Amino acid sequence: MTLQQKIFAGLYRRAPAPEALPWHRDEPPSLLVRAVAQRSAGRALDLGCGAGVFSVYLAQKGYSVVGVDFVPAALALASARAKAASVTLELHQTDVLDYDPPAGFDLVLDAGCLHHLPSSKLAAYRARLDRWLLPGGDYVLVHFGKRHPLDFRPFGPRRRRREAIIELFSPLRLEAYDETFFHLALPVGPSALAGIYWFRRSAEV
Repeated sequence: MTLQQKIFAGLYRRAPAPEALPWHRDEPPSLLVRAVAQRSAGRALDLGCGAGVFSVYLAQKGYSVVGVDFVPAALALASARAKAASVTLELHQTDVLDYDPPAGFDLVLDAGCLHHLPSSKLAAYRARLDRWLLPGGDYVLVHFGKRHPLDFRPFGPRRRRREAIIELFSPLRLEAYDETFFHLALPVGPSALAGIYWFRRSAEV
């Protein structure tokens, strides 16, 4: 188990309920709601699915959902949430960069996974996305952003500029961008800007 896996496993172990996790959000990202509303359901991939809040949301919208996370406790919570909601999820315990599905997805969601990856793994993630996301598919990303050049923390999610994210995912087309603020404990907080990106892959690939 890596140090990062141990840290996340400890956070899940100490949380009395999913709602106590620092990244928990009851409502799906704003641009995920918009992306879902403008297309018919298909196959969806939730990267770093955690307790399955957004995976269950997608399943309730008619998607066939695969959730990926490297923390067993997170997947156990996601399975319980799906059962309570009477929906089915396909869950895999693995590092996202090791996940190699037999078929692509119409929608890929990353609500807090990429910003935990070091810069050395960005190219591998980007290459994987081209394998995960079908032509014409939608990619929704929630990623910590930089409010100014000194907006930096030595711990926690990496903060990247909006321009850097758009450049990383070129030639995907940015459909829309939104922002929200998370209130987090020190040393990560006390607050952090989160950029919400909705990209679309060309249907002609």
